[in-house]
Amino acid sequence: MLPKKIGKDCFINQQVTIGYTESGKTPTLGDQVRVSAGAKVLGDIQVGNNVKIGANAVVLKDIPDNCTVVGIPAYIIKKRWAKSWL
Repeated sequence: MLPKKIGKDCFINQQVTIGYTESGKTPTLGDQVRVSAGAKVLGDIQVGNNVKIGANAVVLKDIPDNCTVVGIPAYIIKKRWAKSWL
């Protein structure tokens, strides 16, 4: 069985590029990832669960769980922490 490259319940908008760089390896997206229009996710990287990637962002590095990223290159603008006391 091939490894999972795109997780469950992902939303990938128009004109998104999910591709490889010179390494020839592709990204792995976690569950419930939202990739907005025009974003580029490139290379051998891991995108965590519950991540939002803003429109036209260029993601070149790993993104941890529960984050929102924007920009060129993409950077974290918001990180949601799980409430462990519940």
